[in-house]
Parts: sequence; C-alpha cells; structure tokens
Amino acid sequence: MKDPRLAEIVWLTVIAIVVAAGGNVVLAMLAAHRAFAAALLLIVVVLALLNLRRAFVGNAPTARIDLTKAATYLAAAVLAFVAIGLHVHWAIGATIAAAEAALVFDIITIAARLKAVPGEQKT
Repeated sequence: MKDPRLAEIVWLTVIAIVVAAGGNVVLAMLAAHRAFAAALLLIVVVLALLNLRRAFVGNAPTARIDLTKAATYLAAAVLAFVAIGLHVHWAIGATIAAAEAALVFDIITIAARLKAVPGEQKT
C-alpha cells in the first residue's frame, strides 16, 4: 500500500519550488492591483488567524506543532500584506522566505506524522 503522505510531500515541494521561482512576480502583480491585493490578503490573514486560533484552542497531541505551523503561515500572510502595502524591498524577500519556511515546516510535519494504519508499527 502506498503512503498517502508521499503525495502531500511531493505537491508541497512543487508549491515551494513555484513560490521560490515566481514569488517576486506574484507580489509584483499584486502590487499593481493594490485594492484587489488588499482584499485578497485580508482574507488570507483572517483565515490564517482563524487557523492559529483553532490550533491554539485545540487539545490534540500535536497542538504545539499545529500552532507553530499556523504561526509560520500567518507570518507569511502578514509579510505579504506589508510587501504589497509598503512596497519595501526587504518585505518582498521576507515574504518569500516566510512562505518557504512555512511550506518546509509543513513538509517536515507531514513526513514525521505517525502512520494511522491499524496493526502497523509506530516509528
């Protein structure tokens, strides 16, 4: 039986490569349409805050990992807001770096997730 985590890891790796290669272009396109970008990023920040709250309130055994992962995505969303709103050079690079960090952390947590198949040894 194939491990479903492998597909998640592969797709998140593809997304991380796309973010690294085209992050500047996407931020430039969003900066050209600031009203649309502000509305879109406001939705992203609100969703990231809700995800952070869910991870904070949650009582799962992986609560610390979930909280850290949600915080990295929130940091990337807020930095994208700063990059679009202020259009400072450091914020553009910081947004891409934060998004990459969030994706890599997500990949690591998926890879470390215990298998949920009954009768299988836990690693």
